[in-house]
Amino acid sequence: MFTNLVTYHICQGADLPPYDALAYQYLIGGNGVFIRTNCRFFSAVVPVIHHTIRGLALLKPQFRLHVPRIPVSLLESILSDARLASSSNDDQPLHETLYHFYHLGHAVQVKKRPQKATAVRVQAEGDGGADVICDLHSHGGMPPFWSPIDNKDEQGARLYGVIGRVDAIRPEMKLRVGVYGYWRPLPLTAVFTANGPFKDLYQEKDDDKQRLSQWPCGQ
Repeated sequence: MFTNLVTYHICQGADLPPYDALAYQYLIGGNGVFIRTNCRFFSAVVPVIHHTIRGLALLKPQFRLHVPRIPVSLLESILSDARLASSSNDDQPLHETLYHFYHLGHAVQVKKRPQKATAVRVQAEGDGGADVICDLHSHGGMPPFWSPIDNKDEQGARLYGVIGRVDAIRPEMKLRVGVYGYWRPLPLTAVFTANGPFKDLYQEKDDDKQRLSQWPCGQ
């Protein structure tokens, strides 16, 4: 049994403690509880619970990419494929398609692995393996948002993206870093070399709850 799979630290000073966990750390600071990971592709500190704890240091969300950013040309390729998938499924207002970005150090590849899609969910065989830096799925003509099913599926230490309104002149995209069931929004340029064809919704008000009213029912 690994005793350091998950570790716990109380932060009394400005500097973060050494990273001593195999999976993740919980950090307790003056403004609540945070989760921290330092994996192959990135390091991140993400809020878990906001709460005032007197006498401890204030913590801040953090994100650092350990590898070169993903070329924006791959986003353009994904948009072309997502538009084809959307146009062939006019009977489904939300047709999901899943893509995996494989970061191989010297190059990045994007693949659409064998998958099963419904009006509200898309699943591929397996999770893609250790070389996957980012999962991205398309909502077709619907806006991009994080659904309860997305939150249930996206439980790893990985980057997650969603695109929507793919037939619009300026389609939309949202990006977040995930740390084992907790997430933090990111600007597209934190991970990609440019926004490319997409409008980045990072600065937009988070209205996912409202958008769920447009979300088709079913599995």
